[in-house]
Amino acid sequence: MAQEDSFHIYPIAESAITIEYGKGVSIQAHQKLLQLQQIFHLDQFHGFLDTTITYNSLTVFFNPAQLFSEGQHSPLAFVHEEILSRLPLTSGHNKIPLAEAGNHLIPVCYEGQMAPDLEVVAGFHHTEPASIIEAHCSQDWYVFMIGFNPGFAYMGLLPDSLATPRKASPALKVPAGSVGIAGQQTGIYPNSSPGGWQIIGRTPLSVFNRSDQNPCLFKPGDRVRFTPIDSPTFLYLNQHENP
Repeated sequence: MAQEDSFHIYPIAESAITIEYGKGVSIQAHQKLLQLQQIFHLDQFHGFLDTTITYNSLTVFFNPAQLFSEGQHSPLAFVHEEILSRLPLTSGHNKIPLAEAGNHLIPVCYEGQMAPDLEVVAGFHHTEPASIIEAHCSQDWYVFMIGFNPGFAYMGLLPDSLATPRKASPALKVPAGSVGIAGQQTGIYPNSSPGGWQIIGRTPLSVFNRSDQNPCLFKPGDRVRFTPIDSPTFLYLNQHENP
């Protein structure tokens, strides 16, 4: 394992190398990895395929067969050096600025059957549902990664006044558009699926459409703010098959 300015670099397969930065979860550290991800896509080495980002790691995928065919005796060593050569571009005078992130205003209905766990979350924090809604809508949430389900954005970091443990037993069916809380994270279920997050509301907007050129509404680094709407407004704006 190699280390360079707190980056930890190690292979996870013959065709993938992971770069870790820090052990905790922070927006500042994540943006450093996001910057590195941007660099790889702007300056692609031979055999480069793609990258994926998580809370504190970035994985680089490549084609070892292509690198072997081009005379590289060790594709892993070659890609490792390519990674090291790009690390200086994340700091100092050589630093490449991050591309502008997206900002999203997402309407959410926090009423009745749209919010089956809102009372539970309020009870956990010894407060009223209105206080939970106000806190959930009071600031922007940062998108760390997409995962679990296509288009599911992990957002945070929620303060202690909102952070709530997952359900002890996951629900078998969570409707598309459901907005949930799990630990210090909040997120939107892009389609109907099982899930263990505490559901406090539902958005009428579709956040994943496979027929679009860019199917995910959100991407890592975006900022999301929720705004409350009532049930009639939800039905008017609804983009899901089953309201």
